[in-house]
Amino acid sequence: MNKNQAKDIIKGKLIAVIRHEDLDTAKVICHTIMESGIDTLEITFSVNHAEKLISELKKELPEAIVGAGTVLSRKQAELAVENGADFIVSPCIVEEVAEYCRENDVFCSLGAATPTEVFRAYKLGCDVVKLFPGDCLSPNMIKGIKAPMPFVELMPTGGVDETNVKTWFKSGAYAAGFGGYLTRGIDKTNLDLLRERCEKLIAASR
Repeated sequence: MNKNQAKDIIKGKLIAVIRHEDLDTAKVICHTIMESGIDTLEITFSVNHAEKLISELKKELPEAIVGAGTVLSRKQAELAVENGADFIVSPCIVEEVAEYCRENDVFCSLGAATPTEVFRAYKLGCDVVKLFPGDCLSPNMIKGIKAPMPFVELMPTGGVDETNVKTWFKSGAYAAGFGGYLTRGIDKTNLDLLRERCEKLIAASR
């Protein structure tokens, strides 16, 4: 999947950010999220052997869009793409990650929290800038940034939940990422709670 294809597919998506350290539990969580109607998964490198999970999910969930998150080096970006990652996300501006993605036609989202960082990420070739941490920002920031920079697409992550997801999208969010809101406290024993959270989020975003 090249960067333009990934960008088209990700538009309007709810992206589940997976941070559980245990690979097996993380996989069960991913399957449950997919079954609940959210088909875009961001496997962060805080998961042990994240690249292995990405590879296995691409085989087991062929209809899912699976990317890598918390990518902080070129080596991690390479590892993720070699194992089938459809996109790359970093929590901040990492030039070597942006460079790798540009060279290999891979969708890239770099984290930013100020207009200056947003523009720098864009100039480095970032396809959709990740507004992070979203719980420290406001949906109004998207309107504020897009007024002078309408060419920049923005994706909030962190602090987005069922109470504000619609506001973020109405303000111009290209997509939105959800980590702790979906998976906090979730393990193999309470997957029904995860399903409930997914259903509420999907309903709230419509």
